[in-house]
Amino acid sequence: MLSLFRSLPQRPVECWSDTPLSGILLFSMWGWGLVLIHTYGLVNTSYVATVLAWVFVLIELPRLKAKQRKQILILAGIGMAGAIWAWTQGSQVTLISLLEEHLKLAMLLTAVNFIVLATRLERSDRLRGFRSFSLTLGGMHLLASIANFSSVILVGDQVQRKDRLGLLSRMILSRGFGLAVLWSPFLSILPLVLEQVPSAEIHEIYPYSISLAVLGLALTLVEARFRCTSSLTQYDGYPLKSSTLRLPALLISGVLIIAWIYPELTTIAVVSSLAVLVPLIVISLQNGLASGGKKLIGHVTGKLADARAEVSLFLSAGLLAGGVKACIGVGLITLPVTSTDATVAATVMWAIVVLAILGIHQLALVAIFAGLLADVTTTPTLMAVSYVLATALSMSGSTFSGLSFILQARFHSSAREILQANLPYTVLMLLAGTAALYLMESLGVR
Repeated sequence: MLSLFRSLPQRPVECWSDTPLSGILLFSMWGWGLVLIHTYGLVNTSYVATVLAWVFVLIELPRLKAKQRKQILILAGIGMAGAIWAWTQGSQVTLISLLEEHLKLAMLLTAVNFIVLATRLERSDRLRGFRSFSLTLGGMHLLASIANFSSVILVGDQVQRKDRLGLLSRMILSRGFGLAVLWSPFLSILPLVLEQVPSAEIHEIYPYSISLAVLGLALTLVEARFRCTSSLTQYDGYPLKSSTLRLPALLISGVLIIAWIYPELTTIAVVSSLAVLVPLIVISLQNGLASGGKKLIGHVTGKLADARAEVSLFLSAGLLAGGVKACIGVGLITLPVTSTDATVAATVMWAIVVLAILGIHQLALVAIFAGLLADVTTTPTLMAVSYVLATALSMSGSTFSGLSFILQARFHSSAREILQANLPYTVLMLLAGTAALYLMESLGVR
């Protein structure tokens, strides 16, 4: 009996064979179909889309790793427990509204998964030293802004030496990726914040989040020069050709132009549309329409379901956020504040980073704090900046983030190495972020 119990985390995978059904379900029926139609306001398909979304989660749950499955079940379980508690006290929140809390964000994750179809790495002239490091860091940052975790694997495979990463390479991967979270609409946190924080607007967030991203990159360059002087002189990185960075530039420009021309369209709808259409157009122009369509179908049936962990995590975190809001709605949870300011924003930012380092997933933390503070948020821009910066620093600095899991599993970096590489930088950026929040408040930013 004991041996049977120990085998349970692996047994579902053995009994549940892979099938293209999950990818087809995620793309045509839900991920890039029904939700997108509903987001544009064409037809109300949220009920069917929500049901199919959770059907996908149930289908893919046995294929998740044991730690991922445990995390997702805990988030969803706490959310449902909160909802049940709220229902016993008279809450009118419906089950569908709970289950669809992060549906649009899961759609975004599905759509962004297609960008890898048109992503190809090409190295520029072979360089060494500080210039090689800085260009590799910049290229990694821009590539990460659209390619999500794929960028870590693509660039990491090029900068590893003997199946390991040096300190400089770990800095490039962790900070290049983490800082992209601050401004990229193709990564998940900025759209999450825009959905969860009342009145938050991307054009009001960008001046501060982009400035913090530039500051983080500058600090990384300075740290590399003074902390790794000997290894930096001979560093052989992987500077990307400008042709590799055309796709990120095209996608980001497209989002900003469409947002300027059609401000009534939601950022999530625009990003989700471009993330699928632009790569399809690119590969069709390169290889012909028939070949492009064939690659698209192959991706849907063979690779798309690989987003199971991220999609399931987002939906379960959404259920958690819905449960928290339901409890607040009937007075089961009382808050110590009735409004927000720079002090609240800074406190939340530090709390998210510290708790993430201790092992709580940063996405769940943002969902919890955003849910708790939704009705008392009087400074949406301050809170939005604190959420995205906290997530960016948790992504690079916590040993429990998805990014760190990739560094540990694929590139054999230890948890201690990850902490040593990023802890001083994390503290400096938290101090800079705190100063920025108080500066924003003094300027009248809300």
